[in-house]
Amino acid sequence: MPPYRRRAVTTQRIIVARNIDWETIRAEYEAGATQSELSRKHGVSRTAIQKHIEADGWSQDIEPVIQRKVAEKVAGVVAGCNPKKKAEAIDAEATRRADVVQRHRDEWDEHKGIVDTAIGTKDFETAKLAKITAETLKIRQEAERKAWAIDTQVAPVTNITVSQIGSPQATVEEIKDVLKENAASTKV
Repeated sequence: MPPYRRRAVTTQRIIVARNIDWETIRAEYEAGATQSELSRKHGVSRTAIQKHIEADGWSQDIEPVIQRKVAEKVAGVVAGCNPKKKAEAIDAEATRRADVVQRHRDEWDEHKGIVDTAIGTKDFETAKLAKITAETLKIRQEAERKAWAIDTQVAPVTNITVSQIGSPQATVEEIKDVLKENAASTKV
């Protein structure tokens, strides 16, 4: 029998770049889909999904998601739009909000003039006008700042990973401990 020769086998691993629609995956996750469901549906590893959840702060708490989507719609940011258009839409929204803040400052400067006049002339009617104007400005500007989402802050989202617990199954007490540690570390 002739001796068998081993033939050198070279394998080349071809990495195929494919378009993964992370915005859709995020939307489905935030709407309540599990990581396993998304992995099967989109052909992406659960680990890749978990990395995006942690890196981008995805949450299944719907209130911050709704607030983010409303802000995107108001700003004119369309999901999946190119980065240049998104940057332009964000810049335009920031400019509109800055204009509101500047108008508020200008209104208080005008109000200061009324107060200065009332004090300088010791005119009771002008002083009443200054008081009414201040109250009106305060009420209107607080409502505008709320409508424009100028002073609002979204509460930070806490994601707990398996590495923080140490095992794939966590008890309620272990999760509470991690949440307490996170809360303690964020306090100043």
